[in-house]
Amino acid sequence: MTPPMVNALLDEVTQRVRRGLEERVSAYTAHGRSLGEIGSPEELARRMLEAVPVPSRWDDLLGPFYSTGQIGRLLGGVSRQALADRRERGTLLGLKTADGVIVYPTLQFDSRNQVLAGLSEVLQCFRGAEVDDWSLAGWLVSPLKALDGQSAVDWLRRGRELEPLLVLARDAARRFSH
Repeated sequence: MTPPMVNALLDEVTQRVRRGLEERVSAYTAHGRSLGEIGSPEELARRMLEAVPVPSRWDDLLGPFYSTGQIGRLLGGVSRQALADRRERGTLLGLKTADGVIVYPTLQFDSRNQVLAGLSEVLQCFRGAEVDDWSLAGWLVSPLKALDGQSAVDWLRRGRELEPLLVLARDAARRFSH
């Protein structure tokens, strides 16, 4: 049996999606087009569900996570190679699981699914440091005394001054490398 909270969530999401699709159908019809042009109901539902992160045992600390396919679509159809390039350049954090799959923690995105302002600069402080990406992700969510107990991610979400965080990131990168 599904818990009442889950049913309420499903009902609310279903109603909102229905209203949104009704508006789109009207707009398409007004322009002499068919909503079917954007895909079958199965394809449309699959694409909508792509935006829902996949659960993981790391969710309590770092998650949820997007898969490579999800993040590529979320960022506007970015290829796997482009994602690998962004990870290499330190503009996006991807974590390799034990079975070799790359996952992307949602913590690095704002409410518009854009990479948090300032995160790239923080990630770049760790380029060349001997720190694995999982430890880096852990550092990003750990409360930092110098930030009044806020994590780096919380600091960025609040739009705080970037320089104090960069000083801490460079110092952490040095400590990880020793």
